[in-house]
Amino acid sequence: MSTDFFKPEIIPELVWKIIQAFPLTLILTVCSLILGSLIALGIAVLALRSPKVTRGMANGYIHFIRGIPTLILIYLLYLGFPQFMKGLGVDMSGVDKRVYLVVIFALAISANFAELMRSSYLSVDKGQGEAALAIGMTARQGFKRIVLPQALAVALPSLGNYVIMLFKLTSLGFVVGVVDLMGKTRILINITYGSRRLETYLALAIIYWALCFVLERINKLLITRYTRGRRELADGKAAAK
Repeated sequence: MSTDFFKPEIIPELVWKIIQAFPLTLILTVCSLILGSLIALGIAVLALRSPKVTRGMANGYIHFIRGIPTLILIYLLYLGFPQFMKGLGVDMSGVDKRVYLVVIFALAISANFAELMRSSYLSVDKGQGEAALAIGMTARQGFKRIVLPQALAVALPSLGNYVIMLFKLTSLGFVVGVVDLMGKTRILINITYGSRRLETYLALAIIYWALCFVLERINKLLITRYTRGRRELADGKAAAK
């Protein structure tokens, strides 16, 4: 039903206009995912195998980042950090705001990734690595062929959830004026002076729902394919008994 207050027939047109900003959202998500994974890997290694002091610092980083709302992190790094560097004589006004966002989102997700990496690694029985050494593998080979595949199988379900969370997190980029999906939505609302705010946000919600649904299906497909051989082996052992 269409009225002057609500016109659902314009939502498809709004979806088409908003989705044109998707490439930037995708770039922010992928770049943040890569950088965040690298940061998380370093933090996870420090939290697992480093001396007590460094391990405590890694754990402190995880707890600190996980306890800060991402919006505050944006204000700290995008507004506060350049001011701090300016006091040291370093001008950061030429740094692209998209670079700031990639770093901020990478930091925001890195703590969760690091904790996931650590817990997945610890979930694998230590005897697996020892058995690999016993049959003549090096520590690196044992980790790559024995420990890592088992840890990855444990991590995949949560990893997919974190990727979806990161994708939705990029919607905060509009705070610094980046024209991603949310930024494009805000522009369209301003053009109409807020008269079609409900329809525009509904269009954005449909886009995010559809894209997150696709990500969920991809994650489930990866889990199914990755664990298929493990399930077949377990079924074979059960049948043999």
